[in-house]
Amino acid sequence: MLALMTWIGSFLHSVFAFIIILVPLVVFHEYGHFVFARIFGVKAEIFSIGFGPRLWGKQMGETEFRLSAIPMGGYVKLLGEDREAELSPEDQKRSLHRQAPWKRFFIFSGGPLFNFILAVFIFMVILVVGEPQLASVVGRVVQGSVAEQAGFRSGDQIVAVAGNPVKKFEEVGQALNENPNKKLVFRVIHPHATSPNDIEVMTSSQLGLSMYGESTPVGEVDGLLAMGRATQVGVSDATTSVGKLGIETGDQISRFNSQPVSNWEEMEARYAALQAGQTFPIEYTKGKISESPEANRAKGPSKAITLTKPHPSKGLGEDFGLYSSELFVEKPVPGSPAEVAGVRSGDRLVGVGNKTVQSFFELKNSVQKSGETEGKVSLKWERSGKLYHAVIIPTMTVGRDPLLNKTTVYTVGVVPMLVLAEPVTYIERVLNPFKLVYKATDRMITFSWRNLVLLHKMAVGQVSVGNLGGPIMIGKIAGESMTRGLIAFLTNMAVFSVGLGVLNILPVPVLDGGHLLLLGVESIRGKPLSMKQMEIIQGVGLLLILALMGVAFKNDLARLLYL
Repeated sequence: MLALMTWIGSFLHSVFAFIIILVPLVVFHEYGHFVFARIFGVKAEIFSIGFGPRLWGKQMGETEFRLSAIPMGGYVKLLGEDREAELSPEDQKRSLHRQAPWKRFFIFSGGPLFNFILAVFIFMVILVVGEPQLASVVGRVVQGSVAEQAGFRSGDQIVAVAGNPVKKFEEVGQALNENPNKKLVFRVIHPHATSPNDIEVMTSSQLGLSMYGESTPVGEVDGLLAMGRATQVGVSDATTSVGKLGIETGDQISRFNSQPVSNWEEMEARYAALQAGQTFPIEYTKGKISESPEANRAKGPSKAITLTKPHPSKGLGEDFGLYSSELFVEKPVPGSPAEVAGVRSGDRLVGVGNKTVQSFFELKNSVQKSGETEGKVSLKWERSGKLYHAVIIPTMTVGRDPLLNKTTVYTVGVVPMLVLAEPVTYIERVLNPFKLVYKATDRMITFSWRNLVLLHKMAVGQVSVGNLGGPIMIGKIAGESMTRGLIAFLTNMAVFSVGLGVLNILPVPVLDGGHLLLLGVESIRGKPLSMKQMEIIQGVGLLLILALMGVAFKNDLARLLYL
């Protein structure tokens, strides 16, 4: 019952978000047609938001503004759309098809044009308010990874990739994606350094998706992560140094060697810099496995312990039993293979097969690979200083990737205590009016071009039509963006506005682009098409739109079933 109520709540949230994001786009689109019709003296009889039965209406001047039952678009009914309708001489002067071709061109293109203008305006608002951006600062370098061997360090600021300046981590990721199995030179500034260093690394390749949804090899640097780990502690053995001093799994470290720390990587770097035999204090707040670091920090004053770095040192975990909570089990999923095998809350996951894992992402990939190749997982874990081992048959979950291709995910059924630290971010803001207009327009043109390229690739079969989404997908995306804040919601609104504009300029009869195409044919022929020809063309266009809508709805239903 609870699951049903949750689903209903999520569905209603998506419906609300769908209406909130779509209605302004439809209103502005139809207003574009309306404005140009009024400019050229064409009578607008009806301005409707939605299709189907009229729910509400009000006559304002010569136009009835109405709200209709199906909120999937809207329309402006102009005088003279029906060529065979009998009109008075006065009305004929104000009918649509009695206007010069150049006037009709602006009336037909007014809707898409206003969508593009709206997108530019929204992008300008976003840039003035300021967009939070993930800075090109390395959050974590996984121990033993390719990134560590190449010379990357946690906290490195990447300033250029292959000679191209970068400021956002998104730009770093894009450079990697475009260069699989290639040597790349990264210019980085190490923490506390004043001058940059060049790091050359060979990227690996994995199957991913291009920006157009094509299945394609993408590059990555193993172990180079944007997000570090929070300072939440994992202690699997109460007889270790920190266990005897009272630190428990779930506690939160706030200061290391009398300096505040914001992530585990920072703490590891400070420990590595200490001399053997040097003592150092650690301040921490008590916590629980099931509570967030924020909740644990609010519990009260911090406590402190003092440790001494041994010689030789093998790291905080080996030296004192002080680990990040990343690989600790918050709880096994009830009835899961891991629970049946004996994994319990508070256990530390150590490895899969003969491989010791250093991160939860590595653990997840190892389980997936073992499930795919062997159909079983040899899992190792630690509890109270004792190692355990079991061969587990993982759970197979069949799903769909973004292209709706069938996928199989292998899991053992544990909920990790992985808590990510806050990444380094900055606010990207543009206040110069000329630069503001330029950047907003550039974004609109970029998204428009990407839409056109995507549609072309779909038409020629280079990209799956599984990328298409209908109202369910739009509602889901809109709902998720509302939960992420104003900037995310406005960004999606601008992108959807561009998409609506591009869709409507397609040369498909019944769309604005179809009207423009027929207007071009009329201009070349010197006379309009006959009513019979128009009916055939409009019928074909309607079938194309219905087929497109059918594919989109089918994809929506598939995503509901599998995702």
